[in-house]
Amino acid sequence: MKLRSTLSAVLLATLLPIGAFAQGPDGKDYGNAIPIYFDQTVTDIVDGKTNPAQIYKIALAKGQSFSVTLKAISGSNLNWTLLLAAPGTKVGFQYCSQFLAQGGCETSSPTQTFTYQVATAGTYFVTLLANSPGISYQLKATATGTPIAVPNPTSVGCLSGRVDSLTYSLQLIAVGLADEVSIGSQRACASCTVKPPLYPEIVNRLENALRSKVNVEACYDSAGNIFQIKLVTP
Repeated sequence: MKLRSTLSAVLLATLLPIGAFAQGPDGKDYGNAIPIYFDQTVTDIVDGKTNPAQIYKIALAKGQSFSVTLKAISGSNLNWTLLLAAPGTKVGFQYCSQFLAQGGCETSSPTQTFTYQVATAGTYFVTLLANSPGISYQLKATATGTPIAVPNPTSVGCLSGRVDSLTYSLQLIAVGLADEVSIGSQRACASCTVKPPLYPEIVNRLENALRSKVNVEACYDSAGNIFQIKLVTP
C-alpha cells in the first residue's frame, strides 16, 4: 500500500528530536502537531514528496460530536487520506483501520469528512496524508452537543503577577496562539516547565490583562499545561 510508506515516513519523523528543525509546531509529526480550534478554517498545502503529512491537534470533551471537513482547492491526480488519531499518539500507523475515524483512505475524492463521537476527553490528532504532488486544501473542524462535565486536572502551580509580554510567530498567530508568555517575570514556553496556553480564549484574556495592567494567576497541571486563568484587580 502507498499509505504504508507514507505512514512509515510519519513514524520516522516522530523518532527525531522534537524541535530539531523548527522553533514551533510545524505539523510534520505528532510531537509537533499544530493546534487548531472549532470553526477555524485552515488553508495549507501537502505534497507526497516534500510534505506528505500534516498533523493538527485539538482538545475535545467527552460527549461532543466532532466533525472535520477537508476540501481540495487545487491539485491533480489526488491520492490523499484524512484520519483521526487518539490522544497520546506518538508514531504513525500502518493501516487506516487503526485510526479512530477516517474521511477516506487513499481516496481521489476532492472532499473528505468524518464525524466522531467523543467517549474520552483529551487532545486528538487530525491527520492528513498525501501521496500526490501539491494539493492545496482547506480544513475545518466543528463540534456539536453538550460536553459531559469532567473535573479540571490537579493544579501543581500557578504563574502569578502582571502579564509582562506575549511573543508571537507568524505560524502560531494565525491560529490565535502565542509562542511565549511572561507572567510576573516567569516564562511559559515550549521548552519551559510551564507551556504556552493551548487555547486562543486564554491568550485573548492574557492580552486583555496586559492592556489593562491587571494581575493574573495562570494555573497549570503536571504536564505544564495552563488550564485555568484568574484575573485579579490591583
